[in-house]
Amino acid sequence: MKDFDYLVVAGPTASGKSSLALKLAKELSGHIINCDSVQVYRDFDIGSAKPTLEERSAVSHHLFDIVDGGEEFDAARYKKLCEETIQLVKDRGNLPIVVGGTGLYLRALLGQDFHDLPKDQALRDKLKNYSTEELLRIVKEKNPERLSQIHVNDRFRLERAAELSLLLKEPLADIHQTNVSTARSNPFVIYLKVPRPQLHKRIALRVDAMIEDGLIEETRRLYHQYGKCKPLQSIGYKQVVDYLEGNLTLEDLPEKIVVATRQYAKRQETWFKKTPIDFSFSNPSDYDPLKSQLVPDPLA
Repeated sequence: MKDFDYLVVAGPTASGKSSLALKLAKELSGHIINCDSVQVYRDFDIGSAKPTLEERSAVSHHLFDIVDGGEEFDAARYKKLCEETIQLVKDRGNLPIVVGGTGLYLRALLGQDFHDLPKDQALRDKLKNYSTEELLRIVKEKNPERLSQIHVNDRFRLERAAELSLLLKEPLADIHQTNVSTARSNPFVIYLKVPRPQLHKRIALRVDAMIEDGLIEETRRLYHQYGKCKPLQSIGYKQVVDYLEGNLTLEDLPEKIVVATRQYAKRQETWFKKTPIDFSFSNPSDYDPLKSQLVPDPLA
């Protein structure tokens, strides 16, 4: 059995990470630590598929609901808080279980191609007034590789990429090759690799459930409170904002969210290809061999 400091349950959206993590936490005296960039925000519940109150009362959950919608939060801050939380859980004699699908946050925690990159608030404010075409031109000129990883309608990441393109003297790809940080911990990484047709079905069912549970009403309330804040630009919320602004019909809304979620899941799978995996999990019957790797044999 591999010695490890904490567990990581990773995988694309709607793959079943939260339910697996909850099962592991109950059986292994674990605490769940969030690794989802939207679930850190208070009141962003339905659209982020945040664990229910019932689930959160069953075992301890950490790094959920820690910032307001209009507050800045990034991978560097996440890494610091997550490392502190992992140590806190270990000091209490429990097993930390990091769960989520935000690849950038996970790679920051693991020390993979992560850098504390510069920020310039004045430049950010200026770039908000740039057209999408102007932003694309800046990124294409300075960081063409990064441009291929961003959807043309993802204003937040496009503005950030343009900011870095103007602030940095060299392309991000070169920085990643020459300045890679080293992980200081020893995780056991579990990856949920659900077959594509099954994942697409799970995504469609989740989207239907979110809308039925009140996604539109939740988004309307958050939109009135925060405007187009960062978490409202995430998948699901973004499409509902388009609907609220009259740019999308109610009839087309579910399919738009499903398509965007499928595309995001595909990008997540690409992110996780660079993550060392200790156990790949795709079938419920694989749960027993997974437990055998996590629990030492008392007779050994």
